[in-house]
Amino acid sequence: MAKAKTSTEQAAAKHPTLGFGVPASSDPHHFKVIIPKANSGKIEIREHLGLQAQSEELSVIDRVILDRPCWSAIRAEVQRAFNARLKSYGLKTSSWQVGENVVDRLLGKELCVLAWAVEGMDIDNIPVAIRNWLALQPEERWWLFGMTAMSTGGIEDRDVGWRIALRHALGDIVQTEQVERSQTSNTTASVLLKSADTEPQPSNDENTELPTTNDVKESSPGYEVSVTENDTDSLLANESTHQILSIENDLFLFEAKQAKAAGHPVGEMSKPEFLVTKGSTANIAQAKSLRPAIRELRQKLVDDGVFVKDGDIYSFTREYQFKSPSAAACVIAGNPRSGMDAWRDLKGRSLKELGFGKK
Repeated sequence: MAKAKTSTEQAAAKHPTLGFGVPASSDPHHFKVIIPKANSGKIEIREHLGLQAQSEELSVIDRVILDRPCWSAIRAEVQRAFNARLKSYGLKTSSWQVGENVVDRLLGKELCVLAWAVEGMDIDNIPVAIRNWLALQPEERWWLFGMTAMSTGGIEDRDVGWRIALRHALGDIVQTEQVERSQTSNTTASVLLKSADTEPQPSNDENTELPTTNDVKESSPGYEVSVTENDTDSLLANESTHQILSIENDLFLFEAKQAKAAGHPVGEMSKPEFLVTKGSTANIAQAKSLRPAIRELRQKLVDDGVFVKDGDIYSFTREYQFKSPSAAACVIAGNPRSGMDAWRDLKGRSLKELGFGKK
């Protein structure tokens, strides 16, 4: 009598994959990790946009090149973490092989965050970076990838901006789930927003502190997604994941003096509200020309604990939804701003250029 298939085996058969979770479909968005035969050869990580690419010339992005010792230090833990995720979704596991290794697009983004962090790191500090990376929720890693890839996501961007910030944020302090965070502690988002454009700080600098996993809202467990023509590039997505991906794909950034913020529009394109993410910052100083209503809103955010003074800036202790992109930009900048022009996506396009605000 034939043995009945388990639910995991049934799920794997229903959603066939290649490598580390890449859907066996036509040209999906994925990453490739290229491992040469030579023991001294460098490892290349490339992002393949697949059908999402605007042109064939722009279909492949070289993300990072790792020296063999750095790769050897992370490969086992990354494989273990990825396989645990794949197994939890009922998908086939894999292992690193010489040659081309295909990786699901979400896992690939997470790998890039760790690879960017360790690429110029002392080999003795890499175990610390791995533990900090493992302590992050997947959503945090996706966010960090998006922020880093926006301006310093190529192989030529080593030792620049966000790449340096990642190295010091992940490599300096070991995080554990048992460490309790005080109200004034920084989230990963705020740490990197503030440090991306600065020189590296000593390892005991409190600005490099990462959050514990208890500070991040966990995504819903389980695999509950149907693969459609518009959603074939990741089989690791559940309902919560899709919400995060929607934010990631529509992430907008705004900087004004010391303030650095991220968020996304909410609601109808003709009259959107705007959600600013936890960890964003705002200028404390405000211009005389700032409207009274904006002044009152800024004070309300302080009174309600949404704004907490952190040195020369305010930090968002939680996400906050503004009535308009302009209200968000004015509150953050401390002076009059046009939100439709101020907020720009990871490709540098403004809300106005993308059609928001049109009647």
